[in-house]
Parts: sequence; structure tokens; C-alpha cells
Amino acid sequence: MTCPFLWSDIPVFGAESTGEAMSEVRDIGRIEESYQVLRFFGDGGFGDLYVARDRKSGQTVAVKKQKPWREGPYIQHKQQGVDLGREGSLMHDLSGIKAIPKVIGIGTYENDRCIVMEYIEGRSLRECLTERVPIKDQGTVASVIGQLCEVLHEVHESGFVHCDLKPENVIVEPDGRLRLIDMGLSVRADVPTDPGHGSTGYASAPQLEGSERGLTPHADIFGLGCMLLEMTVHRLPYGGLNKHVHKGYPVLPDGLSALIPEAFRDLALQMVKWEPEERPHDALEVLDRIRRHLPPPHSPRPAKPLRPDPTEYYRRSLPRL
Repeated sequence: MTCPFLWSDIPVFGAESTGEAMSEVRDIGRIEESYQVLRFFGDGGFGDLYVARDRKSGQTVAVKKQKPWREGPYIQHKQQGVDLGREGSLMHDLSGIKAIPKVIGIGTYENDRCIVMEYIEGRSLRECLTERVPIKDQGTVASVIGQLCEVLHEVHESGFVHCDLKPENVIVEPDGRLRLIDMGLSVRADVPTDPGHGSTGYASAPQLEGSERGLTPHADIFGLGCMLLEMTVHRLPYGGLNKHVHKGYPVLPDGLSALIPEAFRDLALQMVKWEPEERPHDALEVLDRIRRHLPPPHSPRPAKPLRPDPTEYYRRSLPRL
């Protein structure tokens, strides 16, 4: 389908729809003129992902493109482009955080809005976990949670809440370093939100239902707690937050809580408390509580490591925080 609408008719970023003050990202126009798109390599949920190469420098980059318009009101497709531009601007504002991919620019690909950004080599944490869950090695569990705590601390210090923590949004690089991707649902802390800021199973009730008071870093603590439970007992809390869940619903079925490794049991159950104020105060508190389980520098590799192995990050050096 074609439409006379031009992307130049809207701003490069979508701050006007959210009240957020974001910086403007370089507009690189039609990326076909500067980049050779090599292949499709994944569905990013809110966009399709491609690998491309800079025609001049040869640099490999990632391209996140909004999904093609096939049906429904075109205005919705237009808004998706605005939202993608907003995501690019937000990532640009967080460019000082090494674990978040750097944004090169925003443009169009096949007449749809796209973000051109740093290409991250590695595998999604989801792929890694599929081969090993439940994880028995405490150092591996602590290394995943610890690295994400370090990243989230910087995100929260910048005034944002990621809102979509799940294994699909974490990349494990070949050297074991974790990278946090997909900022499409992120919001400024304490700013009122509409429903839908999160993925079912990993998002707290206020994220899914909307919040007049806004979300706080406690929302990300909840998502991180969901990942901790998934890694250790292969279950998500509150039945995956299905439609019948309400306050007072059991976190896990009877007897399953006892299967959470003792080293993480109290922490994991506190991280997914229904009331945000009952969860750990921030990512640093979570890191402090798992710190003694992190593998020390120069320690041996786990007997059954994930591939790539997140413990390498701490076996090379001490935690940054």
C-alpha cells in the first residue's frame, strides 16, 4: 500500500505526545542511500530488525524499522512511527550508558520510520536460558541479575524506567557482557502513564493498567524479580499475571516457593511483592544482596555455563558499583 503522507510532516522525535524533554537525533533520511541492508534478523515486537552496512565505512549497524502498514487506520501506523522516533531519542539521551546500544540516527527504510543503531553481536538471554533453565549455578544467576542491576542503576539515575525487562530484551555478548535493548516502552519516572507499559508476565499491575501517579524504578525491580524466578524455578509470579490475578493472589503455587534456591528465595519473593513500596528500594539494594554470590575475579568457569557465559564479566574484574 502507498500513501501520500511524508515522514517530514512530523517531528524527528515524539516528545510532544508525552511531555518529555528529549534531545533531537540526527535525521539521516532514506537509509538506502547510506546503508546496504543485508538481512532480516529478528522481530523486535514493535519493529522488525535488520543488519546493514555503512556504504562508506563498512561499519555493521542494526536497523529497527516499524512494521509495514497492511490494514487498519493509517493514523495508527503514523503514530507507530512517532513512537519509534521517541524511542530513538530516548536511547540517544541515555547514550552515556554503555550497556544501551548507541543511536546513529533516525530515518526511513522502504518509506517506514526506522532507527539506525549500534549492532550488538551475541545471543538473546532468552536463547541462552532455553538451553539451561532452571539454572542451578548460583554464580550464573547472580551474574545475570548483578549486571542488569548495574545497568538499571544508570537508567534510573537518568530519571527513566525501562518498563520492559524480559529475557528477549537482553543480549549476551560473546565476552559475557549483558546489553539492554528495546526502550520502546520506557517512560520518565513519576509521570502519569497509559495502560500497556510492559509485557504480560513481566510487568506489574500498574504497568499494564496505567498509573495516574506514574511508574517508579520499583516497576523494573518487579520485572527483574520475574526473571530471577524464571531462571531458578522456571515460573513467573502470579500465574504470569493472567486476567484473573488480583491483590492477594499467590505469588507461586503451593510448594513451589520452597524450590527457589535459598540464596535467592527471600530476595526474589520480595522483588515481586504486589505493592511497589514493599519491594527492594532500588537496583543497588538488589545488587548488594546478591553480591556475595557473584563469582570472584579469576574463579573457574561454571560446570555448565550459559553460552555466552555471563559469569565472565565478573570473573574478569570486580563489580563496577
